[in-house]
Amino acid sequence: MSIGTPADFADGGRDGRGKPPDLFESEIRALETACQALDNGNHQDHRRALEALIREFDRVIRDMRRLINHADRTERELSRANQRLTELTRGLAYRNRHDGLTGLLNRETLIDEAEALLAVQAMALILMDIDHFKQVNDRYGHPVGDQILRDVAGAMRTLAPEDGLCGRLGGEEFAVILPGQIAGKALGCAGCIADAIRAVRRDGHPGLRVTASFGIALASAGTSFDRLYICADDALYRAKHSGRDRIEVVADCIRGLP
Repeated sequence: MSIGTPADFADGGRDGRGKPPDLFESEIRALETACQALDNGNHQDHRRALEALIREFDRVIRDMRRLINHADRTERELSRANQRLTELTRGLAYRNRHDGLTGLLNRETLIDEAEALLAVQAMALILMDIDHFKQVNDRYGHPVGDQILRDVAGAMRTLAPEDGLCGRLGGEEFAVILPGQIAGKALGCAGCIADAIRAVRRDGHPGLRVTASFGIALASAGTSFDRLYICADDALYRAKHSGRDRIEVVADCIRGLP
């Protein structure tokens, strides 16, 4: 019974031009040597040739294992890179929507959210401005001022209703958006935040006292956000010029402006 020649094994791997591929060339040569030794009746050479063939296949197996390990490492590295890219994308999206100092929504995002909500439902807008904040920065320094801003933001985030949106409009001015035209809900929210701001203290600065003034405006669905903002800003102006640390309300933005 014939076991075939090396050419029989190689034919299946030809590339159509009569040239076998480079892959397994050394194994094919070792097999050819073994077959020739067997044909010649030289069993010792045949055994040596088979041992050489086995060594070649052992080498192939080791190489394949290295390739598999390399592929596994590459897959893990790609997975880590993809995870890192996802994290960076999320981070960029977060920074695009949030204020870098306080973590609240930034001005552009808050206005976009407000306009979308106001198009379909009533809304209360609470504007808030920290009283005499320039004096805080001048007397205690900007690092303390920045911490005050973070403290105020934390109070807003904690005390605003679950459906409310909190944002920093710029400087020491903040805003809370509350869906629904409910004056009591807006007043209650502003009052709780005002109390929390009065309770803010900074270690090493026992004389530091912080207060804020609030302007609230309510409007029905379909009112432009610009109009609602003007009403709330007018209420905030009255709070500032009536002694600060107080809340003023425009209960109906449509009648609140000429």
